[in-house]
Amino acid sequence: MILVDTDVLIDLDRYSIDPGQRYAASVLSRAELELGVHRAPNQVEYQLRRARLTVLDDTFDWLPFDRAASTGYGVVAGAASVTGARLRNKDALLAGQAYSLGLAVLTRNIDDFAPFTAYVQVLPAQPVSAGE
Repeated sequence: MILVDTDVLIDLDRYSIDPGQRYAASVLSRAELELGVHRAPNQVEYQLRRARLTVLDDTFDWLPFDRAASTGYGVVAGAASVTGARLRNKDALLAGQAYSLGLAVLTRNIDDFAPFTAYVQVLPAQPVSAGE
């Protein structure tokens, strides 16, 4: 199973998804997406973002961020921080959750997860080609 990063979930239909693979999404990403809905600059954009989130709600059973995930966060963030790597907490939290579950992470922003690659496999999201 592969944990899908928020940056891919935002425009999931723009990325190649292997139909033979299982994908998961974190409640942490859902929180980020919910914030994006409420930060919409106007009502039209609000409705568009709300509709996208509703589709994702119907697509994924959001993985909870639980005690094991918090331990995973400590492991990956702690190890990365001693190297002097600059960490974004939301990426460290997601990497920790993936680590705790033994999942790879699918993301557009490989560099954001570079500090965690000793613990989590990071996969680059591939845009859908024009022929797909």
